[in-house]
Amino acid sequence: MNIEQLKYVMAIVKHQHLTNASYEVSISQSSLSKYLIKLEKELGGVQLFDRTTRTVKLTAAGQEFAKYANRILDEYDHLLNEMRTFTHGERGVLSVGTIPVYSSRGLISLFASFQKKYPEIQLDITEKMSSELIGLLKKAELDMAFIALPENFEKLEAFSAYPMIKDEVVLITQKGHPYASRKAISLSEVKNEPFILMNQASTLFQICIDACKKAGFTPDITHESSQIDIIVGLVAEGLGVSLITSKEAEYFSTANISLIRLEKSITHTTALVVSNRMKRSNAMKAFLNHAQDWDGKTSEDAPLNSDRKGNIS
Repeated sequence: MNIEQLKYVMAIVKHQHLTNASYEVSISQSSLSKYLIKLEKELGGVQLFDRTTRTVKLTAAGQEFAKYANRILDEYDHLLNEMRTFTHGERGVLSVGTIPVYSSRGLISLFASFQKKYPEIQLDITEKMSSELIGLLKKAELDMAFIALPENFEKLEAFSAYPMIKDEVVLITQKGHPYASRKAISLSEVKNEPFILMNQASTLFQICIDACKKAGFTPDITHESSQIDIIVGLVAEGLGVSLITSKEAEYFSTANISLIRLEKSITHTTALVVSNRMKRSNAMKAFLNHAQDWDGKTSEDAPLNSDRKGNIS
């Protein structure tokens, strides 16, 4: 038995569904099932979950196991956090995660201005999708991360989120498209168009899917990509339409695309997220304060899931 197996079990407990749990721990459903069977054999054949239905439910033994597994994982997280104060904090190394589109959100200037102000702190930047960054934060493999804020984030009590950039989602088409000259459009009007979207690991993907469903249709997705420049390029070639943020659309304004606002506005927020379980080093405090004072910040919102007032101390 190891820490990863405990994390797998708790992911299943959380989702009560093997497929959804496998997405969270970034392994295939078949691999997750094998790990679970292996663990149950290691425990002497104890069955932790009832897997006779589409959802998986804890058995009595599973409930007892989950109780202890949760305690062990909490202690493990505390151990990692304490050790990081002796390494990253004192050496001045700061691990920051970011979604891949940080250049179009203007975050490069934030990183650059921080590095100039604090040259003794080394920034270690990791690019991943929001869901993956949250996973790394849970494992204490990142100090903090810039993510696209999901709608249910306020339910994640283990984190504090500092909103940085509020933006709106817009429709982009090729300049020769019949809708290209429109200043605003109802999403239902493009229900028959092929859609090119960010891939399913992104928060923007779910935002777009939810918006389309509210407009009464399921989009015909012909292409997905984790790279915004590929999406813009495919739209510019006339292979479909897409939903991206206005800042991203403006960043690629020289491409052969038109930006059309949605009649029913959809908000997209980029936030700096920190685990509440992590002891904040001086380097973390310095970055948080710098980010809050950053000139490029467009939101004055208070942090979510936090009672912070003023600067970090």
